[in-house]
Amino acid sequence: MKKTILSLSLLSLSLFSHAEVLTTIKPLGFIANAITDGVTDTKVLLPVSASPHDYSLKPSDVEQLNSAQLVVWVGHGLESFLDKSIDKLPKERVLTLAEVPAIAEIVAKTEKHDDHDHDHGHHEHSHAHDGHDHSKDWHIWLSSDAADIAAEQIAARLTQQYPAQEAKIADNLANFKTVLTAKKVELQKQLAPVKEKGYYTFHEAYGYFESAYGLHPLGSFTINPTVAPGAKTLAKIKEHVSSKQAKCLFAEPQFTPRVIESLSKGTQVKVGQLDPLGAKIEMGKNAYPTFLQSLADEFSQCLAEK
Repeated sequence: MKKTILSLSLLSLSLFSHAEVLTTIKPLGFIANAITDGVTDTKVLLPVSASPHDYSLKPSDVEQLNSAQLVVWVGHGLESFLDKSIDKLPKERVLTLAEVPAIAEIVAKTEKHDDHDHDHGHHEHSHAHDGHDHSKDWHIWLSSDAADIAAEQIAARLTQQYPAQEAKIADNLANFKTVLTAKKVELQKQLAPVKEKGYYTFHEAYGYFESAYGLHPLGSFTINPTVAPGAKTLAKIKEHVSSKQAKCLFAEPQFTPRVIESLSKGTQVKVGQLDPLGAKIEMGKNAYPTFLQSLADEFSQCLAEK
């Protein structure tokens, strides 16, 4: 009987020691990985080619959600495909970043009222019914301040689950903060020469990054990457390209519309590619600063004078 109890205890300990943190998207995985390094594993739910804007859960995804010790997601405003599955999980196993007061405060500052140009082609109102709240900027992983807070929250949850690893978790968090602070200083210097250069991004995802480094966006092709840009938007972009106000048009690896190629053809405007999900960045304890660096490199390379 004692052997059975001991065996079950060891099995339980073994399963717990290999339990992982599961994040919905890769950038959240970058942040989590910095804190879980040497403590437990971090896994990412969405494939690198997928976007949270149009993803559909598979049975294997539900299995991962049910087996993870901690699920980290932005919230209902972004990953609406998770609503039902998340609600079925115990609250102590879910970290909803949008509900963290300090992050909610950051997001609240981006709220837009219904006064923007509703020009989205024949899909004009589809973004209001796609399950996403487009009145706020939910791309919080592009805010280094929000990332810092997220790291603190993940560290706090891990410390509860792994009290014996408290010192290691604290060390990981301190390292994340130190490296991130240094990276922000580097990026300020790198992006300073291109601050006044105008450009268009594919969709409204980069507001936090742009504000942090004083960049000069002229607009975006669309609010929602699953919705085609409308005629008014395209006419405005074409005007800015013709007048050379727009130095670069940025596509994304998840969505590469032909319209960017069409608008840039026969002009001097450059075409770049921004990846808001860091598909090519390898997971690791310093992956998040590397991710920010990759964005800065794309901006500086495309906006630099020829």
